Amino acid sequence: MKKYSALVCGLFLCSSLAFAQASVEINDPFYKEAQNWELRGLTSTLPQLRPYPVNVIKRVLNDVIENGTERDEKKAKEEYARIFEKPWTPYLKATGGAKLSLSEYDSGSENETTKDFHAEIGIGGDVSFHRLVSVGYKFGIYGQRSNFSDYSPLYTSMPEDSIFDPVDAGPLTAYLNWNMNLAVGTQSVYGTGGMNRLGFGPFIGDGLALNDAGYHSANLTFNATTEKWSYASAYETIGATRNMGRDVDSNWLSTGKYLAFHALKWHAFEKINVTYYENIIFGPQNNLSYITPAPYYAVQNIGGASDNLQMGLLFEIKPIQGVNWATDFFADDIELNEVLKLNFDTKLRFGFQTGVIYAPEDSLFSQISVNYTAIMPYVYAHWEYEDSQSAEFDGYTWNRQNYTNSGVNIGSSLDPNSDKISLKARMSPLANLTIDLFGNVIRHANSAEDFSDDEAAEYMLAAKNTYATNGTLYMSQMFSSSGSSGKHVDSAWEKLGFMTSDHKMYVTQLGLNAEYTFARTRAGRFSLCAGYTFEYVKNAGVNNHVYKGGLIYTANDDGTYSDPDGNTYSSWEALKSSDYVQSAVKAAREAWVANLYDCMNHYVSVSLKYSY
Repeated sequence: MKKYSALVCGLFLCSSLAFAQASVEINDPFYKEAQNWELRGLTSTLPQLRPYPVNVIKRVLNDVIENGTERDEKKAKEEYARIFEKPWTPYLKATGGAKLSLSEYDSGSENETTKDFHAEIGIGGDVSFHRLVSVGYKFGIYGQRSNFSDYSPLYTSMPEDSIFDPVDAGPLTAYLNWNMNLAVGTQSVYGTGGMNRLGFGPFIGDGLALNDAGYHSANLTFNATTEKWSYASAYETIGATRNMGRDVDSNWLSTGKYLAFHALKWHAFEKINVTYYENIIFGPQNNLSYITPAPYYAVQNIGGASDNLQMGLLFEIKPIQGVNWATDFFADDIELNEVLKLNFDTKLRFGFQTGVIYAPEDSLFSQISVNYTAIMPYVYAHWEYEDSQSAEFDGYTWNRQNYTNSGVNIGSSLDPNSDKISLKARMSPLANLTIDLFGNVIRHANSAEDFSDDEAAEYMLAAKNTYATNGTLYMSQMFSSSGSSGKHVDSAWEKLGFMTSDHKMYVTQLGLNAEYTFARTRAGRFSLCAGYTFEYVKNAGVNNHVYKGGLIYTANDDGTYSDPDGNTYSSWEALKSSDYVQSAVKAAREAWVANLYDCMNHYVSVSLKYSY
């Protein structure tokens, strides 16, 4: 079975933004430039959490103007003018596109065309009221014709914070795309409050704990940065979803979910940094104890240790100027007793990322990076029961434990049971021209394929929309139970299960995005973007549900069970092992495999941006 998508032609928004709102817009190109300048020693240690307030951004730019080469100085002055020339900047960005696919199945071929147009108009800026007080803001109205996932490569996150509560605007569906924050403090110690995305770690847009590509939140943050140590914390109000996300109900989003994060960074030696961080997700009750700098591992025990806690260690080694070798270990749930016995085929729920970031001086390339990321099965995935007195749940139960914000991954955009090799490079062959080159090789396996026959029978006999079996972070390690304690899914609870499935999805992505910014005139600033992405996916559909449930049976008053053919089984175990159930299990597996396909996509992009 093969599906060949011959050509995808689209007009997509460039990944970077050229508007003046850097203190609230985490995807502003300033942040990658700042990382390069810090690696090369042109500015002092940056805060751990992104985005930065106005006084920090100005400090970084002034440091580079004073310490950098002629090329650095020119770039920093251009950034200073772009960000701070006016306290308000109206902007417009527009995109149109089409996706043309040629698909070939065992049953024949199929052509499909998807057209798209999306645009945004708004105003943004960065304003200092005092040397200790500043505001960043962006108020936009975003309209789209098609869903972002319909025309974007796999594991690509939407750059806009506009997902919910739309209105019809002619042919477009329109959303508010607003962010703003208030910062109070010095360049070294400050606090912020507002609504925006948060990012942490050296792998910008690709982190394990707080990914810049995630969805925005209402948050309070604190940063203290010195040359010997740094501390950062965040307290966020985020959106909760059903246990199966948006798959089960149009009313799938709710409040009462919170995230707390803090990180202590020790500049151990001149070339080595070590960071310990914790984050915890909880709800529906708020818990202000997590604002304190006390270890969350201890704080959560005050209330019974029922919240979702992760811990991480980040090592950064900078052997020479301009180079950072970073390794991040994100621990979700680890069976230490088995690990101490040297048994590694056990519950090891962790994310791992290691890579090198290189920022050369006065080179055609401003940054080159390569990294490897691995997300073990069931990382980020947490179930929630109906209440504290029962182990019952279904797909409609509100989940305030899993690692999502309004259904968007907070950490890595990869699904559990995945890994990726990523290569990125940014170059500037001409003045005002920036080209981003990238390549990704991704593997993903659906852990549901590894269920035993007995476990698969439980899923088949459950009511529809009880369990997710699509290999995403909505999959549970537990079965719903009428008792006071849940029953483990043994293959999920006792085994590692990393990449052990027979059918894996392989994704190869290669591409470039180019942006040319014309010289500013009285009419404003224009940028033209163009790009191309090649994507090949083998075994697409691995992340579909394997077992959808709903197999019919009757529970009799005498404790026996009957199937629709009138066969009676003395126990639940006998029913699960019956030919009736096991033939249905086999049919579900075979149907899932039969729907796997290969696809080849070509994405061509052009877009225009304007700011006054």
